[in-house]
Amino acid sequence: MSDFLSRLRGDKPGDEAEAKTTHIWDKYQSGIEQHRTVGLYSMTEKCHWMYEGDQWHGVSSGGEEFPTANFIKPVVKYKVANVAMNTTAIVFSPMDSDPVTIAVCDALNSMAESQWEALKMDSLKWKVVKNSAIEGDYYCYLFDATPRVEGSVVQPQRRLRVRLIPRTNVYLENEQEQTLEEQGWIILAERQPVEAMRRKARENKIEAEEIEQITSEEVDDTQINTGPEEEMKHGDGKCTVLLYMEKTAEGLQFCRSTRSVVFEPMKTVKGLDCYPVTRMVWEEKNGSARGIGCVEPMIPNQLVVNKNLARRDVVAKRLGFPNLVYDSVKVQNPEQLGKAGAMIEMQNLGQNPLASVIGYVTPPATNGEAANLQMELMNTTRELEGASSEATGQVDPTKTSGEAIKAARDQSAIPLTEQAAAYRQWVEDFARCLYKLWIAYLPGGMTVELPGGPMSGQPTTMLIEKEKLQAMELNIRIDISNTDPYSLLSREMALENALAQKHITFEEYVQAMDANAGVPKDKFEEILRLRREAGQALQAAGQSVTEMPAGMERLPQPMMPQEVLV
Repeated sequence: MSDFLSRLRGDKPGDEAEAKTTHIWDKYQSGIEQHRTVGLYSMTEKCHWMYEGDQWHGVSSGGEEFPTANFIKPVVKYKVANVAMNTTAIVFSPMDSDPVTIAVCDALNSMAESQWEALKMDSLKWKVVKNSAIEGDYYCYLFDATPRVEGSVVQPQRRLRVRLIPRTNVYLENEQEQTLEEQGWIILAERQPVEAMRRKARENKIEAEEIEQITSEEVDDTQINTGPEEEMKHGDGKCTVLLYMEKTAEGLQFCRSTRSVVFEPMKTVKGLDCYPVTRMVWEEKNGSARGIGCVEPMIPNQLVVNKNLARRDVVAKRLGFPNLVYDSVKVQNPEQLGKAGAMIEMQNLGQNPLASVIGYVTPPATNGEAANLQMELMNTTRELEGASSEATGQVDPTKTSGEAIKAARDQSAIPLTEQAAAYRQWVEDFARCLYKLWIAYLPGGMTVELPGGPMSGQPTTMLIEKEKLQAMELNIRIDISNTDPYSLLSREMALENALAQKHITFEEYVQAMDANAGVPKDKFEEILRLRREAGQALQAAGQSVTEMPAGMERLPQPMMPQEVLV
């Protein structure tokens, strides 16, 4: 075991300095140097500060709280909502008319729907889209979290889990290659408790002297918004853990390493020919594997707006209000001048008028150039980003039709077409990873149900071998539908117009409603259920359908067939 670890670390005989770090750690250090050179850590941290409102971070203010006019956050929120506020469905479809492939796709669609729900992806997708808008690119790591049972013969139910990874914790072999699958290796870094990593090392039968080398390390600048004072310290502290992944002809190889110990030896997931890592890039950067978010270009304008606002604040404090002046010889209690209803003691006032003892200095008038520049920068930046007041929906919906608002919103969302396509691509990559992981962790194949033949009519069950599943050519389609309030209002109005013009029946109207519609679909369904039960009861009693029980005449009546326009 020690020889294997030495080879994996890249140790050289007689070289003690080289033996202190693993070969994986050396690659990680090369990635850190590259990230520092291009300013990846500092810019990512700055983008989060600007979005969260900590826009004077690091500025010495002498205890003064500087004002901010954070226009970056509403712009980001608007763009994120336009991309993520849609229902998402993964659809596997066959490339041919083979009934076996069709049955496999039906089974995969059911699995994808349940997996999307189990992983809470409707919530996680907002985090992916938001962080990619802030940072430029964001990552999602899929892995098998099935607990290992020693000595068990029965194959356990596989549990896939997802973990979101910021871009500062992802290290690539080639930072100029924009396709993840073309990377020679990928390293994911994270901070983990030393005690937990030693326990995993013992589970992997690592020698005791190797386990003792797993020690805590001080957090550095690679962990954004987390310094030595923010990281919780308990027990033996935390250490940096590296997950190393590399594709081979047999499948995906992976192992886990600390600075000097590979505590989880190299393993191979046979048949897995893709990295279980998906990425959403907000906007591509030429010649770089990383992206550009929408925060970074707005930072200079945001800083100018904040500085102008701070200057205006200082001027207002100094010159915005009249200054009280008084004769210190004649006024005996000047501390009472600022109190309402206080008595002011005067000495030797004589014939001097009161205005010569107490007065005010009128502040000079200031021009509005600073205020105009501030508003111009804010409005111009928002308009250039496609997030003006009209685009973000800051209108009165009672004075504007839903169709007009929807049309204006769709028009303003045209610049986000690239981001919408990037979101679709991320979901498609996520679905492909799910499919590949399902196949890799199903060594016995997949059982599907085929429809019955023309003679028997009974469905049949068939086992599809793993090799055949891998050879299938499937098309992955992502269905996305708008679920914002104005889109729902537009669909509801269309259904109401069709019902009013008698193009559809009331039953068809209720059936076509969205589940999250503004009208009470469940109440209408309850009414239709009561009608059916009442009709069945009348038929069972041998009564005429026209003889309605007391109270039933108040229920909405169904449309007669002859009233339907064809």
